[in-house]
Amino acid sequence: MSEDRLNSNQRRAKGTKGVSWVLALASVALGLSFFIPTNYYITRPGSAIELAPMIEVEGGKKDESGSFMLTTVRMGEANLAWYVYAKVSPDAELMQKELVVSQGESNEDFVRREQAVMDNSQKLAEAVAFRLAGYDVKVEKQGVWVMGTIEGLPAKKELKIGDVITSVDGVPTTEAKDLLQVLSKKKAGDSVTITYSRDGQEAKTMLTLVPLPESKSVGIGVRPDNKQNIVIPKKVNIASNGIGGPSAGLMMTLEIFDQLKTDTDLTKGYKIAGTGTISLDGTVGRIGGINHKVVAADKAGADIFFAPQDTPGADSNYEEALATAKRIGTKMRVVPVKTVKDAVTYLNEQPKKPS
Repeated sequence: MSEDRLNSNQRRAKGTKGVSWVLALASVALGLSFFIPTNYYITRPGSAIELAPMIEVEGGKKDESGSFMLTTVRMGEANLAWYVYAKVSPDAELMQKELVVSQGESNEDFVRREQAVMDNSQKLAEAVAFRLAGYDVKVEKQGVWVMGTIEGLPAKKELKIGDVITSVDGVPTTEAKDLLQVLSKKKAGDSVTITYSRDGQEAKTMLTLVPLPESKSVGIGVRPDNKQNIVIPKKVNIASNGIGGPSAGLMMTLEIFDQLKTDTDLTKGYKIAGTGTISLDGTVGRIGGINHKVVAADKAGADIFFAPQDTPGADSNYEEALATAKRIGTKMRVVPVKTVKDAVTYLNEQPKKPS
């Protein structure tokens, strides 16, 4: 073998060895990136889930030739690898961690909050659907729902997300404004007895009032909401299968209403997806991540997608959904709704889907 050929083989061997080292280092770096945390959460398209198998209305009828579907968003803490992925993918989005979980909030707290909000959304959907179908619905105020506690303030150590405050120093607090009114008469350093319920069990605790951050008021450090007991004339079972948050309110309302209206099929053969919170008066509210939900609905073959028309102009949920639908080239119709009645009216006006 000549010296030139020997040198050439040696150089090739060294070059191959160098490439192997680069690949090995790249593999190690990629592997490590899955263990390097960031201060972000990543959101991505989830799924579109049929509601009929999840919801059972006493005396109702599941006669849909089509289907109503709730849509979900996948969310999780972003490691470095997911962070890089979100920077290059049009179907992934980064959110700063403090916008998802409050400072000092554990993952358990986050799950409890999301489940509590989902439970409330289910009850509101039942109330709106039954009223829309012509039934009497009774709404009883139960107390102040703890939707969060503030790090470093008194409630953090004693109260949990999902607790319901029923009185302060013996004064009933049937809604959030009652709590604020009672505490407004106190000053920093005063102690108050909080009566609350947790998982159906009543308990009491004494807390000392402190000045609230960025406020002239004093308080215990909770993020309050109104807890209501909604009494409907028929039983409704909803198996939410661990799905949290309030954004399925609209679609659950439509499914319950359709089961109650045993003489009609509101779907008319269409696969109908959508999103939006529901209020007791039937108003459909804004939600986050609607772009991901449009993608999920399109992948599930939806014909119609209901989007909240929460504000006029380019920043509304509807406009966001419309922009995403255009980007992905879907044939799915994106329909704006301000109330659940808007959705019902739209469906009543549609012809049956051709078979």
